[in-house]
Amino acid sequence: MQKIITATGKEFDIVWCGRSTIDFALRFAIQGTDMATILSTFTNPEETSLLIHLIDTMNNKAEYRGFTTFKGVDLHPDNSIIVALIETV
Repeated sequence: MQKIITATGKEFDIVWCGRSTIDFALRFAIQGTDMATILSTFTNPEETSLLIHLIDTMNNKAEYRGFTTFKGVDLHPDNSIIVALIETV
């Protein structure tokens, strides 16, 4: 499973992660975590100053820096929660 790791080392299982070509927001779908934990983590700029997307078990990864503006969340029918963050310039 893919993961998002925050600047302080918190890890979340995700289904996908990517940057939108429409509004340039970084979005990812978290599974297995409650909304309160997601909100307290991803509204904190100290947590989101560096996000590491661990792509596979071969340790392939992507790093995202500066996505410290919280845009919102969306709860999907499969209970995944989509997080949207905007890069702070």
